[in-house]
Amino acid sequence: MSDLPLEQRSLIEMPAVRQILQLAGLAGAIAVALWLVFWSQGQTYGTLYSQLSERETAQVVDALTAAGIPHKLEGAGGTVTVPESQVREARMKLAAQGLPQSDALGVELIQKDTGFGTSQFMEGARYQLAMETELARTIVKVQGVQNARVHLAIPHETSFIRDHRRPTASVLLQLYPGRRLENGQVGAISHLVAASVPELQSSDVTVIDQNGNLLSLPEGQDPLAMSSKQLEYTHSLEDGYAKRIENLLIPLAGVGKVHAGVTALLDFTVTEQTSENFDPTKQVVRSEQTTSDQHTGDGTAGGIPGALSNQPPQSGGQPAVAAAVPGQRGNAAPPAPPPPTSTSTRATRNFEIDHTISHVQQPTGAIKRLSVAVIVDQKQVKADDGKVTSTALSADEVSRYTMLVKEAVGFDEARGDHVEVINAPFSDPGPVSAGTPEPFYASPLVQQWVRQGLAAIMVIVLAMVVLRPMMKTLLAASPKPKRTAAQAAAALAAPPPVVPPLQVNSAQSIAYEQQLAAARGLVTQDPQRAAQVVKEWVSSDAR
Repeated sequence: MSDLPLEQRSLIEMPAVRQILQLAGLAGAIAVALWLVFWSQGQTYGTLYSQLSERETAQVVDALTAAGIPHKLEGAGGTVTVPESQVREARMKLAAQGLPQSDALGVELIQKDTGFGTSQFMEGARYQLAMETELARTIVKVQGVQNARVHLAIPHETSFIRDHRRPTASVLLQLYPGRRLENGQVGAISHLVAASVPELQSSDVTVIDQNGNLLSLPEGQDPLAMSSKQLEYTHSLEDGYAKRIENLLIPLAGVGKVHAGVTALLDFTVTEQTSENFDPTKQVVRSEQTTSDQHTGDGTAGGIPGALSNQPPQSGGQPAVAAAVPGQRGNAAPPAPPPPTSTSTRATRNFEIDHTISHVQQPTGAIKRLSVAVIVDQKQVKADDGKVTSTALSADEVSRYTMLVKEAVGFDEARGDHVEVINAPFSDPGPVSAGTPEPFYASPLVQQWVRQGLAAIMVIVLAMVVLRPMMKTLLAASPKPKRTAAQAAAALAAPPPVVPPLQVNSAQSIAYEQQLAAARGLVTQDPQRAAQVVKEWVSSDAR
């Protein structure tokens, strides 16, 4: 083993373990350098679409390949990535082709050829499945909804009215993480599904999310539904009054010189009143029935024939006058008195007393009180020298503005309304900025240059600090031990291995010229070896 230090030994003279470590370090340094080069030339990929099914992923990949856009598949969740600079372009091209499409077929299912002999039941099932798929595709367009499934329960038509049942529907929504739907959005989805199915009511549509939370409640069971509607109505009423005031005063004060705020106290109490009144002073004949009977007597004696008691008595004992015989002349009998007449009349009248039934429902949202606050900027007065100064409004002008505001909102003092108009100078907002420009380092081109510059610097540092010392250590030759002058002369006199020795007669001594010729031939054949011998001579002479 040589006595030289380890850093001066060649690779051959090092132990096997150290040789392996040196070679492994060199290979690692070269790999890091290559990775830096590829990293500087590479691009940052952004997510194009995620959570795609296998069919959707295949369609998207085929479209990207046809468009010549580089892409990658990340993980097993159907995530497709493209270079960040081409994300928008890729989405536009895919949208033009209607991609990605859902695995479920909607109208495409109806358009497919079903073949001959398809039953009516299968046709109805295909139509219902297509309708469910189309509704799900429409619901996904709602902001916050990631995926949706719709199930329709449509009963079979029957000829019996008693067996008629209305269709129902259920909707399962998968929302984006951290998102939630407002009550208005849930109601809109319910009405959308109800309007797409005949005879389906919005109250028969059930909407739930992926966590099993019931999002839709039947009408009248949501305690907060009415409150939200009342709040929305109150805000719309207040905004309407405020805009009315501003539109009225802007022509007088100027654009941006008037700001109004209105607070309305509304009464949403629902009051229903039913009253029934009877007025005895007002009588109306409801019905009347009149019966009239009239009887006239004929003077004929009644009773038992032959009885004297049935004959009227004679007056004053005068003789009875013989009855006139027809056909005979003589004294005629006086005429008989007219028979008696009896008349009876009966009338039945039914009177109805004035009866009034009234059902009154008081309107909700009645205004109980209005509070109006208006602030008006000071007027700008331009002097003769062109200088503009702000001047406060006079009391008459403020009073006139107050009167206009009261007329605009329908001021009612008995109701407790309050209107306040204040004149004050507005602060200057300053010039409106067009928007903060994008910093230069956010540009993809600048980021690419920075990446390449950093990679170049790191490669240079790696080459100077790691690769260069390691290469010098591996390629450095071990210094040979010093030889004496006699050894050097013997080495010079010895014939070179590649040059055959001169053929001389053993009996004769080698002449000086022959030795000189042999030395010249050796120098010609191996100049490095000759130079080493001369160097050794010079070193020995110097010592």
